Amino acid sequence: MATSEKPPIFGLALQGWRYAFAALSRMPGVLGVAMAIVLVCSAITLMLVPDSKEEAPSLFAQLIGLLVGIAQGFFLTPVAIAVHRFVLLVEVTERYALNPSEPRFKQFFVWTVIYQLMISAPSLLLAGPVDNVAATAISIPLFIIVIIEALRLIILFPAIAVDAPGTAWQNAVEDTKGHAWRIFGIVVLVSIPMLAVLLPPALLLGWPKQTGIVAGLFFAALQSVVSVLAICAYAAVASLLFAAFSNRLNVPFSRPQIPQAPPRL
Repeated sequence: MATSEKPPIFGLALQGWRYAFAALSRMPGVLGVAMAIVLVCSAITLMLVPDSKEEAPSLFAQLIGLLVGIAQGFFLTPVAIAVHRFVLLVEVTERYALNPSEPRFKQFFVWTVIYQLMISAPSLLLAGPVDNVAATAISIPLFIIVIIEALRLIILFPAIAVDAPGTAWQNAVEDTKGHAWRIFGIVVLVSIPMLAVLLPPALLLGWPKQTGIVAGLFFAALQSVVSVLAICAYAAVASLLFAAFSNRLNVPFSRPQIPQAPPRL
């Protein structure tokens, strides 16, 4: 059953970034591995996708990006779970551990893939063999539907991460009913700092087509750091929204605050 609480849009976005930097200070090893993973995946994408003069990415390029994104999601699953548990359970994960056989990992990763496929569907349709006019006519309403449903599923991930009872997509959709625009506003505000940091150097350097090796390495490193912090901020926001909209957490719960020191485990 969803609560009637409506968290502040700006306040929750700000708190998401506060948790991201708190997670970096408490779990530097885990987030350091995540940054290395993002850096490697970015390099693989650049190597596999051919240099093209086209304005829009080709279907092949988008499929490569999707596959690399799914692989990245696989390796970042332990990181996202660690951040959710840090926010909701004040649990500090000491080291990065990849456990694909763990039920929690499996469920989280499967939904990560579903989420990525949902988000990618409209752009893949536009890049496909379908006539441009027909593809646009189909993709625009599809994009709106996908965004709304994706936003309403966002609290499913923290629910899986903390093994909450009643973890199901139907419950996530029900609990976020009537809150899609609020969640959209929060997600947009969380994205602004990431874009503010990455867009100016990307435009200045002509990333990725006109970038030299040194500048390219600098930007790739910057991108990996900012992207991981943004992932942590999104995960933290999802956790806080789960706390606000759901009462299915399987432990005594009060609104989480950033701890002043790592808990003794």
